[in-house]
Amino acid sequence: MPRHIAGHLQSSADGSAVSSLLPETVSWPASEIPLELFSGMPEGYSYSAFAFENIVYGAVLLKDDDAHFVESAGLKNGVRFPVRNLALNFSSRFGRFVLFAKAHAQWASVSRFCGACGSPLVDANGNDEVREPLDDHAHGARFCPRCKRIFFPRMSPAVIVLVRKDNAILLEHNVRFPGNRHSLIAGFVEIGETLEEAAVREIREEAGIEVKNLQYVRSQPWPFPDSLMLGFIADWASGEARPDGVEIDHLDWYTANNLPEMPMRGSIARYIIDTFAAGGFSAT
Repeated sequence: MPRHIAGHLQSSADGSAVSSLLPETVSWPASEIPLELFSGMPEGYSYSAFAFENIVYGAVLLKDDDAHFVESAGLKNGVRFPVRNLALNFSSRFGRFVLFAKAHAQWASVSRFCGACGSPLVDANGNDEVREPLDDHAHGARFCPRCKRIFFPRMSPAVIVLVRKDNAILLEHNVRFPGNRHSLIAGFVEIGETLEEAAVREIREEAGIEVKNLQYVRSQPWPFPDSLMLGFIADWASGEARPDGVEIDHLDWYTANNLPEMPMRGSIARYIIDTFAAGGFSAT
């Protein structure tokens, strides 16, 4: 993002400065970025277009060694800024824009070649060879000129569950979490599973317990890298909670006034935990 905006955000004490940003303040005109940067060659870049409030943007996931792109696209005055910090309030206008952009940038990076024949994919929108009618909002669709397949942006559904037992909730420390951060039990939905089956399975696998009264709470797109998080609450039914020793190295029951280090603000995990701590989700 532009250097002066990044400096303003870094000096802000809370997330209000992020939520008040406008999408256009952290975007560059497409006309200033050379088209030759985007090619089907392995060293090339790919972008995915998406519409946000009737404006079409293009998102690119830069590589670790992206000096060539930065210089060629005239981004020398831009600085790196953590995407997660920009989504502190994912329900705000700017937070949603960031999640859209990150999701499409990730899609662009993994949809450069056809998964069936290996040919380079091209933009499906406006392509005369595409026989399937595309909706006006089908930005990001990719087309294989060789085998004629169309690929649409993908999301991976994942469940995340707050498990209650009396006045406490189960929080776990994943081996990948920094420090003492704890969060809710979560995992990806497997092929052939319902959301409910995935939630029960993940709880059983990671904590060794059974649950009841599973209820849906809300969802959140979480493009790290491509998840759609589906939040639930459930009541403990039986079993003694213990970590699986593989993904989870510690878990315990915590009350609202005795919580460990929490997930980042803006995540659905933090929203659900904060709702519990504020007196929501009272036990049935």
